[in-house]
Amino acid sequence: MRVLFYILFILLPGISRAQNDDYISLQDRLKSNIFLKVEASSTDVFVGEPITLTYKLYSAMASESNIVKRPSFDGFDIKDLSGENDMTPSRENVDGVVFDVHTILKLQLTPYKAGRFMLGTLAMRNRVRLVDANGKEDPILDGINEAYSLNNGYYNLQIASVPLTVLVTALPAASQPQGFEGITGDFKMNVELSKAIYAPGEQGLLTITLLGKGDFSKVKQPKINWPDGIEVFPSKIDADKTQTPDGNGYKSFTIPFKAEKAGKYTIPSVQFTFFDIVTNKYKTITNIPVEFNVVQEGNTRTERITQDKTEKDNTMPLIIGALILGAVLLFFLIRNRKKNVRQASIPEQNKQKPVNLPSKTNRAEELLKAAADTIHYTGDAFYVNLKQALTAWFEKRLALPQNVTTNELMLAMTENHFSPSRQNEVISLLNELDMNIYSGGSLSGDKERLLNTARNIILNDN
Repeated sequence: MRVLFYILFILLPGISRAQNDDYISLQDRLKSNIFLKVEASSTDVFVGEPITLTYKLYSAMASESNIVKRPSFDGFDIKDLSGENDMTPSRENVDGVVFDVHTILKLQLTPYKAGRFMLGTLAMRNRVRLVDANGKEDPILDGINEAYSLNNGYYNLQIASVPLTVLVTALPAASQPQGFEGITGDFKMNVELSKAIYAPGEQGLLTITLLGKGDFSKVKQPKINWPDGIEVFPSKIDADKTQTPDGNGYKSFTIPFKAEKAGKYTIPSVQFTFFDIVTNKYKTITNIPVEFNVVQEGNTRTERITQDKTEKDNTMPLIIGALILGAVLLFFLIRNRKKNVRQASIPEQNKQKPVNLPSKTNRAEELLKAAADTIHYTGDAFYVNLKQALTAWFEKRLALPQNVTTNELMLAMTENHFSPSRQNEVISLLNELDMNIYSGGSLSGDKERLLNTARNIILNDN
């Protein structure tokens, strides 16, 4: 009997410890159902390369939450990226548990110095309802044998995010080009004129658009070497306000100008220099020189007629050949005249009824069908289909090839008597489509508006 007592005396503490090891405290249970998660687009970047940082609250319980400590970011410039869409919680399944996910902070951090940095933590206080108004306890309290206090059925719980470490590498100094302004990212550039021919004193627009990935708040207007005789006015700046999580966006500069003197003008190539995060090298992108003409009223048609005359003189052998071919066709037409007369005598009921050609509206809807069918698709399918529809319309209405330049398109619209406002509408639509296609459809463009604009252009093509 004494031996049995000693055995129990030895085993009981072990059994008690095993039970305690399996026990999960109320705090731990709650932190499995309410927690903060931080997501970073990258933790290894160059100076000037932006990071998108998102703090999310995951909650599987009824609770009220407030921020008690905001994170600090030494060594970084900060920009708030939160939008209206971030106010609406989403749903996410984690290990079989459904959580409401709230975006608490969405920031763009741009490092301005090199080093290893610890990003600050976000702390929140949560009032979790564990007992409802009828006195019913939440199942999470089952088996709790520790002391805890409630305030009107609520339990106070404080949670914090996990700290992140970011490594920021300095830009190479040896190969840094002259005039480099510290911009880091991956960019493309588009330079366009509002049209190619102006009257003296008529205002034109030069638009420089930079697209890609980077901190667009730090991107300045590239230098433009204007030709003599051009008066330039203050620029209008448009920046994308719905950057994607990976930092893609755009920024455009629209510069009004005018020239009083008639003549041909050339705007030299524009250059933009940045550190390319794809190749880890400095890169300068540029465009071909942009040309436009300023002509007195009535001279545009005279110049075109002169050009046409020159082209006719150079193609005289082709014209003679065409006349010979026409004579041969006329011979066969006369020979077959009797056959045509016989066909004309066929009874009326046996003749084929004329085919009703589709209306202008039907032709427009046929062109736009592929775009309309993909309007709810994600990605760039809608934008690609809509641009293809416009290209097909250009080919038929203006006799233009598929790979037409903006200047060629504007010249064709001018010669076909398109109004300046209609020309600007076409060019603006194409620019917006190109930006959405380049971004893979991530710019959240208003697809209904773009489709209606294209439809209006096709139906009112002058």
